[in-house]
Amino acid sequence: MPPIRLLFLCTGNSARSLMAEALAPHLFPGLLAASSAGSKPTGSPNPLALATLQSHNIPHEHLSSKGLDVVKDQPWDLIITLCGSAHEEVCPVLPIDVPRAHWGFPDPPAAKDPEACFERVCGGIEQCLRIFMAQADQPIPDRAAAAAAVAERFCLAENWA
Repeated sequence: MPPIRLLFLCTGNSARSLMAEALAPHLFPGLLAASSAGSKPTGSPNPLALATLQSHNIPHEHLSSKGLDVVKDQPWDLIITLCGSAHEEVCPVLPIDVPRAHWGFPDPPAAKDPEACFERVCGGIEQCLRIFMAQADQPIPDRAAAAAAVAERFCLAENWA
Protein backbone atom coordinates (compact mmCIF):
# COMPACT_ATOMS: atom_id res chain seq x y z
CA MET A 1 0.00 0.00 0.00
CA PRO A 2 1.45 3.41 -0.93
CA PRO A 3 1.96 6.00 1.82
CA ILE A 4 -0.74 8.56 2.55
CA ARG A 5 0.30 11.83 0.91
CA LEU A 6 -0.12 14.87 3.17
CA LEU A 7 0.27 18.50 2.15
CA PHE A 8 0.78 20.96 5.02
CA LEU A 9 -0.01 24.63 4.37
CA CYS A 10 0.89 27.83 6.19
CA THR A 11 1.12 31.31 4.82
CA GLY A 12 4.91 31.69 5.10
CA ASN A 13 5.95 28.01 4.92
CA SER A 14 8.86 28.68 7.24
CA ALA A 15 7.92 27.08 10.57
CA ARG A 16 4.83 24.97 11.37
CA SER A 17 4.28 23.49 7.93
CA LEU A 18 7.97 22.67 7.52
CA MET A 19 8.08 20.96 10.90
CA ALA A 20 5.00 18.91 9.94
CA GLU A 21 6.59 18.00 6.60
CA ALA A 22 9.62 16.63 8.43
CA LEU A 23 7.72 15.00 11.30
CA ALA A 24 5.19 12.95 9.30
CA PRO A 25 7.57 10.64 7.43
CA HIS A 26 9.99 10.54 10.36
CA LEU A 27 7.32 9.26 12.75
CA PHE A 28 5.66 6.96 10.22
CA PRO A 29 8.23 5.94 7.59
CA GLY A 30 6.67 4.28 4.59
CA LEU A 31 3.17 5.10 5.85
CA LEU A 32 3.15 8.88 5.43
CA ALA A 33 4.69 11.05 2.73
CA ALA A 34 4.56 14.80 3.21
CA SER A 35 5.32 18.13 1.66
CA SER A 36 4.49 21.70 2.56
CA ALA A 37 3.91 25.03 0.90
CA GLY A 38 2.87 28.59 1.61
CA SER A 39 0.62 31.10 -0.08
CA LYS A 40 3.26 33.77 0.60
CA PRO A 41 6.43 31.80 1.29
CA THR A 42 9.21 33.56 3.15
CA GLY A 43 11.84 31.87 1.00
CA SER A 44 13.75 30.26 3.86
CA PRO A 45 13.07 28.05 6.86
CA ASN A 46 12.98 29.67 10.27
CA PRO A 47 16.26 28.79 12.05
CA LEU A 48 14.39 27.96 15.27
CA ALA A 49 12.17 25.49 13.40
CA LEU A 50 15.28 23.75 12.09
CA ALA A 51 16.90 23.83 15.54
CA THR A 52 13.79 22.27 17.08
CA LEU A 53 13.81 19.46 14.53
CA GLN A 54 17.54 18.95 15.00
CA SER A 55 17.14 18.72 18.78
CA HIS A 56 14.78 15.77 18.20
CA ASN A 57 17.08 14.15 15.61
CA ILE A 58 14.52 14.67 12.84
CA PRO A 59 16.03 15.00 9.37
CA HIS A 60 15.47 18.52 8.06
CA GLU A 61 18.20 19.21 5.52
CA HIS A 62 15.72 18.75 2.65
CA LEU A 63 13.31 21.46 3.86
CA SER A 64 12.79 24.65 1.92
CA SER A 65 10.18 27.39 1.96
CA LYS A 66 8.17 27.08 -1.24
CA GLY A 67 5.01 28.34 -2.86
CA LEU A 68 1.86 26.56 -3.90
CA ASP A 69 3.00 26.42 -7.51
CA VAL A 70 5.58 23.76 -6.55
CA VAL A 71 2.97 21.36 -5.12
CA LYS A 72 -0.24 22.17 -6.99
CA ASP A 73 -0.01 19.39 -9.58
CA GLN A 74 0.97 16.60 -7.20
CA PRO A 75 -1.56 14.03 -5.98
CA TRP A 76 -2.59 14.58 -2.35
CA ASP A 77 -4.70 12.45 -0.05
CA LEU A 78 -5.18 15.23 2.50
CA ILE A 79 -4.44 18.96 2.68
CA ILE A 80 -3.89 20.31 6.20
CA THR A 81 -3.69 23.98 7.12
CA LEU A 82 -1.73 24.79 10.27
CA CYS A 83 -2.34 28.53 10.55
CA GLY A 84 -5.51 30.54 10.65
CA SER A 85 -4.73 32.76 7.69
CA ALA A 86 -3.96 29.81 5.39
CA HIS A 87 -7.15 28.13 6.58
CA GLU A 88 -9.21 31.18 5.62
CA GLU A 89 -7.60 31.69 2.22
CA VAL A 90 -9.29 30.52 -0.95
CA CYS A 91 -6.74 28.44 -2.79
CA PRO A 92 -7.77 28.06 -6.43
CA VAL A 93 -4.51 26.41 -7.51
CA LEU A 94 -5.03 23.31 -5.34
CA PRO A 95 -7.46 20.54 -6.26
CA ILE A 96 -10.90 21.01 -4.70
CA ASP A 97 -11.69 17.29 -4.52
CA VAL A 98 -8.97 16.56 -1.92
CA PRO A 99 -10.15 16.35 1.71
CA ARG A 100 -8.98 19.22 3.90
CA ALA A 101 -8.45 19.68 7.60
CA HIS A 102 -7.33 22.48 9.87
CA TRP A 103 -4.89 21.69 12.68
CA GLY A 104 -4.46 25.23 13.98
CA PHE A 105 -1.39 26.15 16.00
CA PRO A 106 -0.03 29.58 16.95
CA ASP A 107 2.84 31.13 15.04
CA PRO A 108 6.01 30.36 17.05
CA PRO A 109 8.07 33.31 15.75
CA ALA A 110 5.34 35.67 16.98
CA ALA A 111 5.29 34.20 20.51
CA LYS A 112 6.83 35.93 23.53
CA ASP A 113 9.05 32.87 23.97
CA PRO A 114 9.61 31.57 20.43
CA GLU A 115 11.92 28.70 21.39
CA ALA A 116 9.43 27.26 23.88
CA CYS A 117 6.58 27.79 21.43
CA PHE A 118 8.43 25.91 18.68
CA GLU A 119 8.86 22.98 21.09
CA ARG A 120 5.18 22.99 22.07
CA VAL A 121 3.98 23.29 18.49
CA CYS A 122 6.28 20.47 17.39
CA GLY A 123 4.82 18.32 20.17
CA GLY A 124 1.29 19.30 19.18
CA ILE A 125 1.83 18.39 15.55
CA GLU A 126 3.30 15.07 16.65
CA GLN A 127 0.18 14.38 18.74
CA CYS A 128 -2.05 15.15 15.76
CA LEU A 129 -0.08 12.82 13.50
CA ARG A 130 -0.23 10.03 16.09
CA ILE A 131 -4.01 10.42 16.48
CA PHE A 132 -4.40 10.51 12.69
CA MET A 133 -2.47 7.25 12.35
CA ALA A 134 -4.20 5.59 15.32
CA GLN A 135 -7.49 5.89 13.41
CA ALA A 136 -6.28 3.66 10.55
CA ASP A 137 -9.63 1.89 10.24
CA GLN A 138 -11.41 5.20 9.52
CA PRO A 139 -11.66 7.20 6.26
CA ILE A 140 -9.03 9.92 5.86
CA PRO A 141 -11.45 12.82 6.49
CA ASP A 142 -12.58 11.25 9.78
CA ARG A 143 -8.99 10.64 10.83
CA ALA A 144 -8.12 14.24 10.01
CA ALA A 145 -11.12 15.49 12.01
CA ALA A 146 -10.04 13.45 15.05
CA ALA A 147 -6.57 15.01 14.82
CA ALA A 148 -8.10 18.49 14.39
CA ALA A 149 -10.01 18.01 17.65
CA VAL A 150 -6.72 17.12 19.35
CA ALA A 151 -5.09 20.27 17.96
CA GLU A 152 -7.95 22.38 19.24
CA ARG A 153 -7.81 20.86 22.74
CA PHE A 154 -4.01 21.06 22.75
CA CYS A 155 -4.08 24.76 21.94
CA LEU A 156 -6.76 25.48 24.54
CA ALA A 157 -4.71 23.69 27.19
CA GLU A 158 -1.49 25.53 26.39
CA ASN A 159 -0.56 28.95 27.69
CA TRP A 160 0.53 30.65 24.48
CA ALA A 161 0.82 34.15 25.91
